[in-house]
Amino acid sequence: MTLELSESLLSLLAPAVVINNFKLVSISENTGGIILRFEELSDLVPAFLHGRDFKENGFMNKIELHTFPQKGKSCYLQIFRRRWLDKESDKSYYNDYDLHKKGIKATDELGAFLKKNNRL
Repeated sequence: MTLELSESLLSLLAPAVVINNFKLVSISENTGGIILRFEELSDLVPAFLHGRDFKENGFMNKIELHTFPQKGKSCYLQIFRRRWLDKESDKSYYNDYDLHKKGIKATDELGAFLKKNNRL
């Protein structure tokens, strides 16, 4: 499969903010549905840390968003944001993304679809 086709298919499953800032690292399927795991790109260091001494410090708790069903199964995006440690202050920093509307754990696209069809 070509890279262009892969990116085109991925754009059907995940919002642009996820595709542009995160890397798809795995796809799994179980009785609960299909899970796409995304990890934040390692070169997206928070602006505050530019020019400072820092190191990667694992990941934040995952954010799990429901998106449009695939193959008749629920489909979830598991999103892992990176955490960076400022070595001088020993404080952790991370990037913040607008991934979903407050109060709903679904992609904006799925939320809009459900609202339009009076299912939300």
